[in-house]
Amino acid sequence: MTRIRPFMPDNDSQPFGFGATASLQNSYTFTLRNYTLLIAFAHREILVNMVGGVLTEDYPLPYNTTKSQFVSFSGYPNPDLPTPIATGGDLNKVVANITLTGTLFGSKDPLPTNLTLADPSWDCTNMTKGEGKFANFTSVCCIPNPNHMPKEEIISTDEYYDRLIDPATDYQPRYIGNITISYDVLLTYAGSYLAQVTVTNKDELTRLDQWKLSWKWRRNEFIYSIKGAYTSVTGSSECLFGPQGKYYQGMDFTNVTNCQRNPTVLDLPPWRYNDSDVGRIPYCCRNGTIFPKMVNASAYKSAFQMLVFKMPPDLDRFRLYSPDNFTITSASPMSHQYKCSEPMRVSPNDFPDPSGLSLNSTAVASWHVTCNITSTITPKCCVSFSAYYNESVMPCRTCACGCPAITTGPPCSTKAPAALIPQEALLQRYDNRTLKQLQWAEKNHLILPNPLPCGDYCGLNINWHILNQTTNKDYFNARMTIMNWDNFSYADWYLTVKINPAFVSFSRSVGMNTSTVGNDTLILTAGNINTSYLIGVSNDSHPGMQQGVIMFNELMNMKLQNGDGNPVKVYFNGMECSMPEGILSDTTTSRAQKTSGHSILALVLFTMLVNLLIIGS
Repeated sequence: MTRIRPFMPDNDSQPFGFGATASLQNSYTFTLRNYTLLIAFAHREILVNMVGGVLTEDYPLPYNTTKSQFVSFSGYPNPDLPTPIATGGDLNKVVANITLTGTLFGSKDPLPTNLTLADPSWDCTNMTKGEGKFANFTSVCCIPNPNHMPKEEIISTDEYYDRLIDPATDYQPRYIGNITISYDVLLTYAGSYLAQVTVTNKDELTRLDQWKLSWKWRRNEFIYSIKGAYTSVTGSSECLFGPQGKYYQGMDFTNVTNCQRNPTVLDLPPWRYNDSDVGRIPYCCRNGTIFPKMVNASAYKSAFQMLVFKMPPDLDRFRLYSPDNFTITSASPMSHQYKCSEPMRVSPNDFPDPSGLSLNSTAVASWHVTCNITSTITPKCCVSFSAYYNESVMPCRTCACGCPAITTGPPCSTKAPAALIPQEALLQRYDNRTLKQLQWAEKNHLILPNPLPCGDYCGLNINWHILNQTTNKDYFNARMTIMNWDNFSYADWYLTVKINPAFVSFSRSVGMNTSTVGNDTLILTAGNINTSYLIGVSNDSHPGMQQGVIMFNELMNMKLQNGDGNPVKVYFNGMECSMPEGILSDTTTSRAQKTSGHSILALVLFTMLVNLLIIGS
């Protein structure tokens, strides 16, 4: 480190010229492919020159490192590090050295504060600094992170040793997460390649609606054309005024689809599938809806293809790089948030022959990305219990979907348990039930807290009502009602109900299609195309509504008044709903005197059906 002009009286402002080498050594049993090294500089360093690597973001030099917490480096011209086993321990092959020169400010402790890998499947937390003659040296040991990926592909022992010996078969394992993204190069040419991107839902419950997929090009690539999907922005201005326009001077950029470094891709609507210009790609054109496989085995993945043009020095047809920084989002209020891994080079994927012949074609190169749900989010739906043997309803719990920081109207308690309500109050939104709640408490001599409990604040309510056993006391039926108070409408909705011990007695359903999974789960979907769309509310008086009746063969030793006929968990479109705080026994309030199992919800449904028949006739 050398003090350079201008000479400053304040040491913290004094510039120093420095030289440093960042070394990365692969001591593991799999090739480190497309590695990205992250360095946290601490002295306002300005990078002037670099050998053995490039800035991953492809920023020009000199580069001001204060723009971000970490500066990202990629290997160049060799982006991969083979294993010691495959190279006989040759350090020239398993070690990458990135030599840096530049300027820093201040002479105290010139070392970076952190060294790590961008790939979260590696844990690089134990950084150590040298002492004495090694005071200008710092290092970190990275070990595989067992918590990052839940499951690894199963391979044979022979294949494992093949990977250790032959770099050509040294691919990363395929990990299984909630969502997987496959980036496959199908055809490669000088200066371009045809890629297929496939998004697969591996989760048993959740779905994607109107998905948006984004990534970052690493080496100035651009999308010339796309089929099976479309980009949120079209145009070629970024190419015309960038390095692409300088290199491809003879290209007509009016035909280029997208030149963004961070493109966003969306699925096409179904009616574009037969469009020969933009459709005709298997698994495309479902308006961005991807179901769990156990709900719809024909619609659990989406795919699209694009022609990608490359830039020097990657014009060789076998010099291939995948984009990185993949993100995927879903537009539904019932959607989770996902965090995606870095792309991993895997063995080439096989694709069935489109002609129907019993043969497969193999991709030129494949990359695998795993996206996992980041955390549990606040529920967006809630469940209430009611039954023929009690006139009251055990409503959704207080603040079931979270309480807003600022509320309108009279003050309410976020801690008090939800108060019982009459069954007709279910047809009113949580913030319009106060009068009926007070009247019901007075009629049944119930003590209410002051202030009253806050509402559930959920856009979607689900009521589970146990119907009266009018003819046979050895079986029971339950009616499930979905009420949508949200402005968002749900197409092709489904419910997942975990119910014990009543599951073993399940017989059939009316108004909904039902399938069983495992030993405690029912999957409920719309009974026909006319009920597959759960509309949103247009005003606060009438929610969108769907109903169905689930039939159970025998009671055995179940006691309905103890909650044996109620579900223990309910999921709407894969989102777990908040469950009530208790069960509804026949002594919670006065026992119902009616012998009929009909309630106000059934009456509303009957009226709706009669009106529908009159209109239809």
